Amino acid sequence: MNYYHFLIDLSHSNQSFQQQQIFRRLIDQIDFLIELNQTQENKDMVGFTFFAQGILRRELEFPLSEFRALVCGLLTYHPGSSILDAIAKTSSFIEENLAVNSMKKNLLIFSDFEENSSSFYSVENLGELIESFSKRNTWKFYAFGIKKSQISLFLRMNFNLENLILLPT
Repeated sequence: MNYYHFLIDLSHSNQSFQQQQIFRRLIDQIDFLIELNQTQENKDMVGFTFFAQGILRRELEFPLSEFRALVCGLLTYHPGSSILDAIAKTSSFIEENLAVNSMKKNLLIFSDFEENSSSFYSVENLGELIESFSKRNTWKFYAFGIKKSQISLFLRMNFNLENLILLPT
């Protein structure tokens, strides 16, 4: 059994999200988990966080089919994007509140990764947090939709290169 948490950027700069190929990747991920969990005895758990300048909505556990319908529906976008704060606060919240600590945790981040309003975490602070979580071998961090020019930034934040999914060119 695994835990998948989808961190989705609802900032104005990411307004075209539902029209991009990266949105199709999100739906593919959800559909894959739905199909996989139809036959598993121990079902994977799923949660999500919507963010812009701050956390807009967070659900630690949420039914996959309802989540799919939610992200395919009309999303409201907001000013600001605090991606660093959102990653750090969400992963810390999961670590503190998820009842099964031995479960493999996957944070899947969907954003345009245009940072402009994080006020609590820097690239270095977030890198230290990700490194400490990753050392436990129960965490994986994925970034969907990054640009080639952002790879070095994500490596500084201790993301694994194989978990960086580039925007199609």
